[in-house]
This record gives sequence, C-alpha cells and structure tokens, in this order.
Amino acid sequence: MGFWEPLFFWMFALGALITSLTVIVVRNPLYSALALIVDFFFFAGLYVLLSAHFLAIVQVLVYGGAIMVLFLFIIMLLNLRDEELGENRFQLHFVAAIASGLAIFFFAGASILAVVSDEGVEQGRQEYARQMEQVEEGEKVALLTGSQIPGLAADLNETGLEAAYQAQLTAWEAGLGNPAQGKYNRFDNSVPFELPPALSAEAREGQVTPGRQGLYGTFKPISIALVNRFVVPFELTAILLLAAIIGAMIIAKRRVA
Repeated sequence: MGFWEPLFFWMFALGALITSLTVIVVRNPLYSALALIVDFFFFAGLYVLLSAHFLAIVQVLVYGGAIMVLFLFIIMLLNLRDEELGENRFQLHFVAAIASGLAIFFFAGASILAVVSDEGVEQGRQEYARQMEQVEEGEKVALLTGSQIPGLAADLNETGLEAAYQAQLTAWEAGLGNPAQGKYNRFDNSVPFELPPALSAEAREGQVTPGRQGLYGTFKPISIALVNRFVVPFELTAILLLAAIIGAMIIAKRRVA
C-alpha cells in the first residue's frame, strides 16, 4: 500500500466528511454551496486514488464547475439576509437526523467489514510482499485481494485494477459474460454480446495511455461503452433533461404572468 496512498486517503476522507457536515450545519446557503464545491474536490481526490481519473475530472468540471456555478448564481440572486433566514432554533428533527445518519454510517461500515475475509486479505498481502521481493526495482506487481462479494476488492493498486479489467474484457470477448450481467436486463437476450472492436485483444495489445499504462479509469473505455451499449439510455436521458427544462420554463412563465 505504501505510505502516501493511505495518507492522502485519510486527508480526502476527513475533508469530505467535514465539508459534508458544513453543508447541512451552516445557516447561510451561500456558505453551504461553497462548502459543497470543496466537498466535490475532496471526492475527486478519492476517485483518483481509485484510479478513476476520468470520473474525477468529470466530478470537478460538471458538478464543481457547471452545476454549482448555477446554484451560486441563484443563491446570490435571491440575496437572502440573516433576518430572512430566521433564528437557528434547536428542534427535535435535528436529533433524529443525526441519529439516523450515524446509524446508516455504522450499518454501512459493519456491512463492508462483514464481507471482507481477514484471512484472505492477509494471505494476499503476504503473496504481494513475496512478489515484490523477487522483482526488480521499479517493476510493477498487481495487488488485488478479494472479498466474499465478486468484484469487490479489499486491497488493490492500479496494476491490479488494470489486470482485472483486462481479464474482464477477455471474458466478454470469449462469450463468458457481458456488461449487462447482474445489472440490467438486455432488450434482446437472443442476440450475442459483441465486444466493441476498439476494445478487442488486437486493439489493446501494446497500447499505452499517456501518463500511465492501461485502459482502466481513462476516457476511452467509458466513451466506447457510452456510444455502443449505453447509447439508447444516454439519448433518453438527454430527452428527459430537455423535457425538464421546457417544463421549468412553462411553470416560470405562468408565475410571471
């Protein structure tokens, strides 16, 4: 695992926790929105630690840049003052909200710990340490210790993620599965799944992404999956957003009239 990765994880995790609490604690909506923007940056850092670099960039550009700018514009346009916000009075639902949040937090933590085998994790770490002693300096070794849930890893690094992703693509290419398995029902199960040619073994052979080795977490596999398997849901989402914009304009026009 190294020294820096756990250090950055705790920095980003604590920062995300503090800013998330700030969003719901402060009374001024402007400060709440600014805290939410900082919160998005901390979450982007966590995505980077998970090797989801494309998702981290989208988190900053779309949520921290575009959506929150709109929120800030609306909040500043309302120009809410302290007397309009009212006094900060203690109410019973505050206690209920805090108790519910803590209960969900401990339930999620207990659920994650229940599916991770301590013995399996320790064996994986020992095997990784033995491999690291045998390789030359600078050579990368895959770290991927599993859990009782398929696809959920207890320990991993970028090399292990890339190896698991390449194995998944190879299985899909051999007809042993598809991205829809266990997630959603396909429109026509009689049609066999075909891996996009851009993700075939020939296309992946010897491919190097600038700045790192492999495909996992980059924009290429996401864009290929988006314009192939998920192009219909993507277009339906665009139509839904357009309908929401038109509806908002009609409602606002009626109120002005």
